[in-house]
Amino acid sequence: MIKICYSSLDGRVKEIKRIAWRVLIFAMLLMLISCSNSTNYAVSIKQIDCEGSTCNLRLEISEDGLSLPEFLITLDRPPVDGSDGIRIKGTEISLDLKEAGSHTIFVTLVDGKRFLSTPVSKEVIINLNPPDAPDLTWSLSQGELKLSLRSDSSDSVTDYRILVNNVLHSSTQGTFSFPVDRDAHYVIQAFSVAGNLRSDPSILDLKLSEDFAPEVELTSVLPFTNGAVDITVVDDWDRTNDLSIKAFLEESNILLLFDGNRLIPEIPLPEGINTLVVRVADSSGNVTELKRELKTVRKTSVEIPELYIEEGTIRNARWTTPKGMVELQRYIDGEWITLSTHSSEEESSIIAKDSISEKGDLYRIVVDSDNEKLLPSVPVFAKESLFRRFSTEFISSFLGMDALLVGGNSYRFYGNIVVRENTVMRVESGTSLTIPRGNTLLVSGVLDLEGWKDRVKVNPGGSSGTIEVTNNGVLIARSVDFNNSTVSIENAAVAVFEDCTLSGDLKISGARTVQIYNSQFSGDMEIENVRELLVHQSDFSGSSLVLSGLGRVLLSRSSLRFHSLEIVDSRLEAYESLFEAEGLFVRKTSHLLQTRGALIETEISVSGASSIHIEEPNLTGDVKIELRDLSRLSLQKDFEGSIEIVSDEKSAIKVF
Repeated sequence: MIKICYSSLDGRVKEIKRIAWRVLIFAMLLMLISCSNSTNYAVSIKQIDCEGSTCNLRLEISEDGLSLPEFLITLDRPPVDGSDGIRIKGTEISLDLKEAGSHTIFVTLVDGKRFLSTPVSKEVIINLNPPDAPDLTWSLSQGELKLSLRSDSSDSVTDYRILVNNVLHSSTQGTFSFPVDRDAHYVIQAFSVAGNLRSDPSILDLKLSEDFAPEVELTSVLPFTNGAVDITVVDDWDRTNDLSIKAFLEESNILLLFDGNRLIPEIPLPEGINTLVVRVADSSGNVTELKRELKTVRKTSVEIPELYIEEGTIRNARWTTPKGMVELQRYIDGEWITLSTHSSEEESSIIAKDSISEKGDLYRIVVDSDNEKLLPSVPVFAKESLFRRFSTEFISSFLGMDALLVGGNSYRFYGNIVVRENTVMRVESGTSLTIPRGNTLLVSGVLDLEGWKDRVKVNPGGSSGTIEVTNNGVLIARSVDFNNSTVSIENAAVAVFEDCTLSGDLKISGARTVQIYNSQFSGDMEIENVRELLVHQSDFSGSSLVLSGLGRVLLSRSSLRFHSLEIVDSRLEAYESLFEAEGLFVRKTSHLLQTRGALIETEISVSGASSIHIEEPNLTGDVKIELRDLSRLSLQKDFEGSIEIVSDEKSAIKVF
């Protein structure tokens, strides 16, 4: 009996299967182990620059391995295996390609013969043609030779070089400067360089034996504003300090002094056309002479430019003005900033949104004319606001809000009223305000009194309350009768009086701009520490007027009648204006210029290195001028005998 044992055969099959599975699993484990021992690298070419035949590569590698592998570099084809190409370590590589044309550079990471990354590539163009020889220009100034090189191949040029008498110099900008000797011989070779490629030389053969006359260039603004004339003087061999520079007016022989960059008049230039003569001579006797007409304008326009601001969905500026270039200005942080400029034909401008603020804005226009001086317009304050309208007679507070006092009403203030910073108090035409004696309207914001249709009256019943503008506050008063009020302005921004009357005292101590147009003030006045004081067609009278620490004062078609008039540390220009004072004192480096004005029974004392310039005066009665302590008087010859002049030895008199 044959017994077949299936179980035994079955067991062998199962054993074979188990062995096969073990082999398969072991192979898979080997593969996993192999994979786990490898690293994941990625390479990129971050930058490649080629100059001539040299290409510089900067590579970037991201990896999770512990060591940096090698880079395999191949040209114009990817690598076949790990030994096909140039193996390099490091991420900054320099290659020298000898064949011109377009090439593709491949970069692959390798470990032995094994690739660790997919090849990455960049295409480059190799230009082995040398750059063009440079164009060479030269100049000689103050014994120094200046060279400028420029090549038509400037896009590929990395630097320029010159060989001067066997000495090599290099410059990436192509500019060179070095001292040279007179009557010497210089042979200069100039090259353009692109990487390791160099152009043929441009050759300059110089025999520096000639000596030319100085070159002179004058720059001035017309009409001339009595500032200075910019002058540029260049000589081939002599330094500026070694040149003889003389400048004067042909008509009056008034000198202009050279300070190294400018010609400064020794006294103000006369009104009208003046011919400036400039003669410059070098040490060899070469002379250059230039003539230039300077037009000086001192006539002021009767008209004042007028500015209007229209509110709405946009803010629009309109103006009426005599012919001239117009600047629209905005007051920002203590300065008048120009927003836009316009030709004489333009009459309006839209104000940009970035020139509009929630707290309100102050604008004005300035007009520049060739034939006459125009004063700036009356500033206009614009603000989008829901004003609180006051119609009751008695007011004790504005509650920190923008306030509108309705036209035609009479208002009486009780106690001290404050117009706070960033708020406005606007008073319409035909309004009367009463500030009781001992009370003050204190303005740190904007006080806008608009009496241009029907005059605004302050203290019409004889009260003598005070209006005080301080802490960068603004006062704009148009057609206002201040009567016997006291107006005090201290550390304010802008104060404007147009068509106003004041019979009380006025004191201004600190302001950026004060404009007084078409007004009559009768009372003592003290104005100090104001950067810009503009007075036009106004009459001032009283016991005393003190002007102190003023940056710029322009007095146009106005009159000053005081017992005592004092100008201290200030510059005052008076055009067609009248001075009448028992004593007019010009002190502490002050300057007074008067053109076509009147002097009536006035004794003038000039001291402390101050100066006074009088041109075409209208003299009435005895006029005497006394000069002391390094002071100066300039006067037209026709009027020298009409004024009694007394001077000490340290002061000077210039007659023209």
